Amino acid sequence: MRTLAIAVLAAATLALPAPASAAWGWTTWGMSARDVIAGSGGRVEEAQGNADQRVNDWWLLAAGDVTDDGFDYRGEFYFDRKGKDLHVVRLSLKDPSQCDRLKARMTSLHGAPRDDSKTFDLGARTLTITALKWDDDGKGDFLALTSLPGAGSVKPLCFIRYRPLDEPDPRN
Repeated sequence: MRTLAIAVLAAATLALPAPASAAWGWTTWGMSARDVIAGSGGRVEEAQGNADQRVNDWWLLAAGDVTDDGFDYRGEFYFDRKGKDLHVVRLSLKDPSQCDRLKARMTSLHGAPRDDSKTFDLGARTLTITALKWDDDGKGDFLALTSLPGAGSVKPLCFIRYRPLDEPDPRN
């Protein structure tokens, strides 16, 4: 009887969904803000996210400068409001002029993306917002690369965003 109970418990444990690993760095989906900060080796610190610094309903609670694959980023880590569950990793290039190189690198790693870029006619100027998406990066994550050209006093922007595949995102 005891052997049967142990076998049933083991089978039930194996049937539980395991947390998916984020496709970037030391993070794992569901990790706490405290764990992300501790795992960063001092590169990421606590951030006091406000209502303007949210991705969907997730709050910016950890941020710092990180380097990955030869690119320097400002890393932002978004959690549930209590900081107990990592949901989004956003990496903004510190040097947006490297965006074409980053696009080429992401394509070489993950294959051809779905291109959801949009062009806006502003009269005297045309603005293209690049939005490349990988619905599955091969590691169980959704990955998107977004870039915006600079205009006037607005600086150019280029960032990649990771989230779990099973996490709904209204922007897809």
